[in-house]
Amino acid sequence: MHDFAVALATILYFIRFIYYFSMLTFDLHYHANIHRMPRRNKLIRLQKIRWHLRHAGVDFVASTEHSYKKPLEAYLWLSDISHDLRTEIIPGVEGVSSEGIDVIFLYRTGGDLRRALKDVQTFRWSACDVARIAEDTGAITIVPHPFHIGKSSAGNVLSRRNYLRLLKMCDYVEIHNGSALAVERRLSKSRVRRLFKEARLKLDKTLNLPPEDRGEGLGWAISSDAHYPGEQYVVGKTDMDLAPDEDVYDFLKGRIRFDYQSVFELCDGSIRSNTKLLRSFQGVVKEGLIKEYLRTVCRARLLVVLGMYYGIFPTS
Repeated sequence: MHDFAVALATILYFIRFIYYFSMLTFDLHYHANIHRMPRRNKLIRLQKIRWHLRHAGVDFVASTEHSYKKPLEAYLWLSDISHDLRTEIIPGVEGVSSEGIDVIFLYRTGGDLRRALKDVQTFRWSACDVARIAEDTGAITIVPHPFHIGKSSAGNVLSRRNYLRLLKMCDYVEIHNGSALAVERRLSKSRVRRLFKEARLKLDKTLNLPPEDRGEGLGWAISSDAHYPGEQYVVGKTDMDLAPDEDVYDFLKGRIRFDYQSVFELCDGSIRSNTKLLRSFQGVVKEGLIKEYLRTVCRARLLVVLGMYYGIFPTS
């Protein structure tokens, strides 16, 4: 009886093993987060990223650095450190519209990303322009974390009508964003969790976007939104396979509806968990300050242009 149980367990293990490796895994929202780091620190960070990419074994990872943090450089570094790994890096950028919302643009090649960056400069395009930008630059578009905590989520910033209009212009909507996992777990164990009812509702939507908020005919992205090595807790998987002559860009054009695939475990220790939360909070604050600075610069430039046009400021 014992031998039969061992044999059955072994068979089930190999079935799960074969099933896992027959699936393609995708992380369509990933940040190298190396902008403005000293060279030594940058190389250390990249070594850690490489280690985690190798052990995660995700087939495709989209480099989607923010448009104000040199996304082309991030893509080139990620491609360089993973050139001999199982993981293929997809070039992309997480742009910020004039309304302050995030939209992800993915491209076939690094050259396409390089040419597209002038069209997705921070705060210099509107959510209404997404379809035009995608057509002009050849992008696959994703609406990330539509209801996450913060001011960059489309569902929080736009009216319901405009949010649904944005979805119609895009290829994917992110139905799971892993950056909410640590916060949600910490709040769920907090004694004051009842005080954060609205925040927890947003976190729930970020971890499992309700069907009524997913639009019609879109693919479903399941992404880590990792900003630090080892934060790929959950990614997307599909049992569909690439055709012999098909590249990943054309494959994604099919608007795949990904399913959930766990990668790394989220630590339960309170000290480590709190440390990661503080680190993430620091990163969010820093990115927020950069965006506010860039927004102020854009407004100042606009005022100068308008002043010169109407003769308020001298032109010579």
